[in-house]
Amino acid sequence: MRKLIFFSTSLLAGLVSIPAANAVDVKLYGQVNKSLVASDDGQNTDIGIYDNDLSSTRFGVKGDQKLDNGLTASVLLEMEMQSNPSNLFVQNSTAGNSATPQNTNNSGTANGSVAFDERHASVGLSGDFGGVVLGQTATATDSILSQDLVGAQDVLGADYRKMGGGLNFRTGAGALSGVTINSMTFDGGNKRTDAIRYDSPKLEALGGKFQGKASIAQGGDTEAAVLYEGKVADVKLKAAGAVEFNNDTATTATRAVETRYVASASALHSSGIGATAAYTTDDLRNGTGEDPEQWYLKAGYAWDAFEVAADYGKSNHYGTTVLTENELTAMGVGAQYNMGNGVSVAGLYRNFDANRTGSSLEDVDLYVANMRVKF
Repeated sequence: MRKLIFFSTSLLAGLVSIPAANAVDVKLYGQVNKSLVASDDGQNTDIGIYDNDLSSTRFGVKGDQKLDNGLTASVLLEMEMQSNPSNLFVQNSTAGNSATPQNTNNSGTANGSVAFDERHASVGLSGDFGGVVLGQTATATDSILSQDLVGAQDVLGADYRKMGGGLNFRTGAGALSGVTINSMTFDGGNKRTDAIRYDSPKLEALGGKFQGKASIAQGGDTEAAVLYEGKVADVKLKAAGAVEFNNDTATTATRAVETRYVASASALHSSGIGATAAYTTDDLRNGTGEDPEQWYLKAGYAWDAFEVAADYGKSNHYGTTVLTENELTAMGVGAQYNMGNGVSVAGLYRNFDANRTGSSLEDVDLYVANMRVKF
């Protein structure tokens, strides 16, 4: 009996160790990215611990396999886990409770349990023709706003609502106004959904490489983008532009987006000095008032493992309420130390100033200490 058990166990172990003939080799990767945030809304100063939504806490597996026909098959499965996203936390207005913002989950539900969200679940084929990706994946406009070579990216970026976006502005009398940073800013810097996307081969020109992308999302929204990376003399360059056509032609939603335009560009000199600019605007239907737009400027300097930067952004006419003045200004300064092996620490100060017709709103200040560990 012992010999039989030993033989069976050995056989099972041998079978488990045999690789599948057609399996794609995959690797595990991920990161934990946490922030200690102090927020001052003009009435209360609170401290909380949040997941940095500029680059969320996540883990995944990815891999590819060359096939006999010359094509390469790929797979990507990535999950996001945020116990308290930095773009969704809001002041606690529950009577009798501390003013400290409540914990939220990925959907922004107050005191919600930790949730796993599907970031990517896609398969692809690539070859001389380029590549096609199918599934829950990044569409063509994903990250177009955030082409950035300047430092302190752990805490500074064109999608500045991702740090403190859920916070309510207070009126001059100290009451919560119901107007949030998110409601006054562009929400589309990252876009992942069920879609099919085509990535063209990279073409060399102007000292770098150009690539085109096009995608059709479930529901029919169509997007196209062009990206560029290169180097001219001692200057690295990175730029992208994209357009999105909304397929909801019959929608009656107020100020619904019909067409969206997004672009960004960045340059970094070998001395460590760099600059970034980004812009986005929407063509709207079913409403009056100005089309919304958001622009962003950033400058910085990097030396050895240290990076410092400052930025300035302005958002105009976002939201469904039509006002003569509906403007948010964001200004920030940040620093980052890259410790090596995927470990970095960073700090941020940012001020949000809202200007709305008929309202007198207090500024919101954020103070952030951040640590990211990749694996």
